[in-house]
Amino acid sequence: MMEKTKFYSYKTGCLAKGCQMCVKGQKLVLFVTGICSRNCYYCPLSEQKKNKDVVYANEWKISSDKDIIKEAELCSAKGAGITGGDPLLKTERTAKYIKMLKKRFGKNFHIHLYAVPETINNNNLKKLYDAGLDEIRFHPDIENSKFWNRIELAKKFKWKTGIEIPAIPEKLKETEKLIDYIISLKPKIDFININELEVSDTNASHLVELGFIPKDSVSYGVLGSEKVAFALLKKYGKKTSMHYCTAKLKDKVQLANRIKRRAKNAKKIFDIVTKSGSLIRGVIYLNELKPDFGYHKRIQNLDTKKKKRILNKLNLFAKTFAKEFSIPKEMFYTDDLKLRILTNVGVARHFADYIKKSKFVPAVVEEYPTWDQMELRVDFL
Repeated sequence: MMEKTKFYSYKTGCLAKGCQMCVKGQKLVLFVTGICSRNCYYCPLSEQKKNKDVVYANEWKISSDKDIIKEAELCSAKGAGITGGDPLLKTERTAKYIKMLKKRFGKNFHIHLYAVPETINNNNLKKLYDAGLDEIRFHPDIENSKFWNRIELAKKFKWKTGIEIPAIPEKLKETEKLIDYIISLKPKIDFININELEVSDTNASHLVELGFIPKDSVSYGVLGSEKVAFALLKKYGKKTSMHYCTAKLKDKVQLANRIKRRAKNAKKIFDIVTKSGSLIRGVIYLNELKPDFGYHKRIQNLDTKKKKRILNKLNLFAKTFAKEFSIPKEMFYTDDLKLRILTNVGVARHFADYIKKSKFVPAVVEEYPTWDQMELRVDFL
């Protein structure tokens, strides 16, 4: 019987372990490449990731293996979900990351991975299994059965195996054909996940052209997707463990819980942490590098020498500021990513006139504790 969960989703049977950990925000999202063997019309990947061979640990575009470990530590991660693109197009890299995470955090650090049947074979599956992968989830093409039988290769290994597919409006019959095949496999697949089809910045125009529209003004979920998911749960729920994962779950539960976990480790001594995990802090900007249209792009386009000069200027001002008013130096932090000074809200407010006279810009900012520190609100003083 279909059961509503406490995190805005629906299930029959038991959730996969990877899902149990995801809803608690315990999983590091490790994006190993944006290259993929498929070109799904509903792919939600951003322009920064799609078809690009880049690696991200959550929101952090990593430049070294140490960055992955650091992000896992900042999030107090107890596991990782490896995704792409197609991780099997970079099997050696993926296996290396699995081994690295297991070595650093122990064998109980649970790792699941998303793959497409088109690129799996005995060789790359064995590499992933030997590296320590705990759970593998396949994303078959609903409308093309050519590679479905390759999923059976995964059952040779002692890991949990599942299917994860979107609930596409007007594709109920095609999805049923796939699930009929999946549940007929021996030994059985351990679980089936059905995701609510979502609109993103990159797929929105194409989905609208195909007749898919958001179900309401505040949701990324596509109208009609939930209807398909409920029909599948009703028909197959007694035959296998199924989970309908909604867009609301991903945003209000999975991401929100991960942000709260990161906030505990990423906050500075002067930051105020809200109930939702965002940080409220005082910020001192350079006049030419304060938040406005194109702010982030201007920072990205700066060369190394220019950044170094800016950081030297910020460090000097923070040192002078602290000394002049006998403020502990721990109350100032030079942010080398966004080229600004972080401080206590009270310091920014109380000394706003001094900061402006020194040709800097004081503000109170609320932002996520993620690596990219996305601003939610900026109040200039």
